[in-house]
Amino acid sequence: MVAAVTRGTQTLLLTVTGAVLVRMAVGDTYLRYVNSWMRWPLIACGVLLVVLALVDLWSQDDAPADDHSEGSHVPRAAWLLFVPSLVFFLIAPPALGAHFAERAQTAALPTEPSSEVVLPDLPEGDPVPLLMDDLVMRAFYGGDTLEGRRIELTGFVSKGPGDGWYVTQFGMNCCAADATVMRVTASGVEAPPVDQWVEVVGTYVAGTGADGRTPPELAVEQLELVEAPKNQYR
Repeated sequence: MVAAVTRGTQTLLLTVTGAVLVRMAVGDTYLRYVNSWMRWPLIACGVLLVVLALVDLWSQDDAPADDHSEGSHVPRAAWLLFVPSLVFFLIAPPALGAHFAERAQTAALPTEPSSEVVLPDLPEGDPVPLLMDDLVMRAFYGGDTLEGRRIELTGFVSKGPGDGWYVTQFGMNCCAADATVMRVTASGVEAPPVDQWVEVVGTYVAGTGADGRTPPELAVEQLELVEAPKNQYR
């Protein structure tokens, strides 16, 4: 029979889990799974788990040597807690990519554009760097502010219908579990490999994306392959 997990092992599990949280939050790994504002809560939780483990270890030292009561054991299933910790230590899963984008919920837009919303003109410059959600929203409200301007947009490549492709990004409120996809159809150039991050410069195709259900389209003039950013979500 497999030996039951002792309180010593339980203490080790707390320590390892706390160490994983701290390691993720101190570096940039946590940005693959949660929003940037969660760095300090993760560090606090990790430190708390380690402190609890040390307190438990100290209480074991004070316990009688012949204390082998059932209370000093935890279920054998506690061994399974090592699995996610080992996964993060050895092979941290990557951020969400094109495979999930094809199945994810599209970022919600109002049913009808509100006449009360007045979008400011784009800033000076050529091309104008624009965030994905800003471009999608401007297209939804008619695209007037986009006309005649060259737009610079960054995202990763995902598949579109036929031979088409999208410049794509994920937006999230809290964590990767609530991620929604934002995408812009790219036309005029061949698609780079799926999941490759790109920086494109192009002009907005008038009328696209105005229905809130289909993505706006960018006629691409320049395309550059770039490294994925540290924070791949908006």
